Amino acid sequence: MTNSRLLLLLVLSFSFQFQALAAEGPSPYSEMNNLITAGQYQEAFELGQTNLDEWEGDPDFDFLFGLAALESGNSNESVYALERVAATATTSLLRDRARLELARAYFITNNLSASKSLFDSVLQQNPPLTVRQNIEAFLTLIEARENTRDATFNWELSSSIGSDGNINSATSTGLIDTPLIGQIELNQDGQEIDDNFLNSRISMNYNHPFNRDRSLDIAINLNHLDNFSTDQFDIDSLRGELAYNWGSDINKFRHGISHTTVNLDGNGFQDSLALNSSWQHVGNNGWYQNLAASYAQIRYDTGNGGDLNALRDVNQLLISGGFTKISGAFTHTMNLYHGDENPENLNSGEHNGREFTGAAYSLLYQLNAQHTPFLRASIQDVEHDSNHPVFFNTLRNDDNESVALGWFWRMNRKLLLTADFSYTNNSSNIELFDYSRTKIQAGFRYRF
Repeated sequence: MTNSRLLLLLVLSFSFQFQALAAEGPSPYSEMNNLITAGQYQEAFELGQTNLDEWEGDPDFDFLFGLAALESGNSNESVYALERVAATATTSLLRDRARLELARAYFITNNLSASKSLFDSVLQQNPPLTVRQNIEAFLTLIEARENTRDATFNWELSSSIGSDGNINSATSTGLIDTPLIGQIELNQDGQEIDDNFLNSRISMNYNHPFNRDRSLDIAINLNHLDNFSTDQFDIDSLRGELAYNWGSDINKFRHGISHTTVNLDGNGFQDSLALNSSWQHVGNNGWYQNLAASYAQIRYDTGNGGDLNALRDVNQLLISGGFTKISGAFTHTMNLYHGDENPENLNSGEHNGREFTGAAYSLLYQLNAQHTPFLRASIQDVEHDSNHPVFFNTLRNDDNESVALGWFWRMNRKLLLTADFSYTNNSSNIELFDYSRTKIQAGFRYRF
């Protein structure tokens, strides 16, 4: 959504009516009000100019004149008129509306600190939900403008505690039927394990702007998953990314390179190096579209006697696309993706090659300014390239479905509390890879 559309939406969404502001009496009140209601802002501004000497200082006239000036592109005149109204209005209705429009005028004239201060003060008055959403969109634009002028550091700390019914995504069956040797018994580590956990993450993002439309990002994310009773499935991951951003407010592009290291129980497990590109389009009426592609080399650690891990090395190509639609209090997001993993070792590791295709949908409902329940659901189909060796000698196919229900509770602009419940089911034609997983957790995210 362009700035001009956002400005107009804020005007249209505000519940106050012009008729409530027009004083009884002769023109120019009623005529200016009619012109503004009809969207003829330039005509209303010119009419106000001809009556400025006589009516300047009257709060009702100044408001209509300031609004007409703002919508007709005469932002400096709008600032002067609306400042008078904010200082002299005798009713809270007119004063609050004037402060809201003055915040917009400050934004247009690039007085960002004054605009942000006024928008924040209006938010404290608990305006209608649609108005609050648009004010928050303005605050995001203000932050983006500020960031285009100065390099910024952003830090985020998050943590959640919960219970996981299957931390190793393993089957619950102790005996597995195989076509070659009959039943085999799995040891305890090969079966599903339930545990409680603490998952913590800290992330840093540095943005260096070159100009309004181009910038460089450096991001580092460190994550630690601690299972309380089962250390062998504790996970540490470190991801770094260098990305170049360019484009307008309508079309945004991002190209980067990332490296991720994953440790399992303190030992090396997996490394990946990826090239990433994405495009986002901001459309009309709350529509957003996106496309993304990445190419990654995924390598498994062969230390600690894990020489066979080299057979799991793959090169992954992942393509995704989707859209977001904001409709009042609802935000719908749909994504489709397809991935192809080709094994590095074509002789002995071909069965680790696979193709997967999936779809994910999420729905957020802004119940009010603080509370947002959400729903997420996804499906994925996985087909492997070659028969699974040793016991099964069968081409493996998996179907995976998951659903999550949760809640966001925004305490303020920096602190967010979260809670969610999720269920995952994986159905495979090889019984060993059948599993289900239930997880419940609660936590927080804090942005410095």
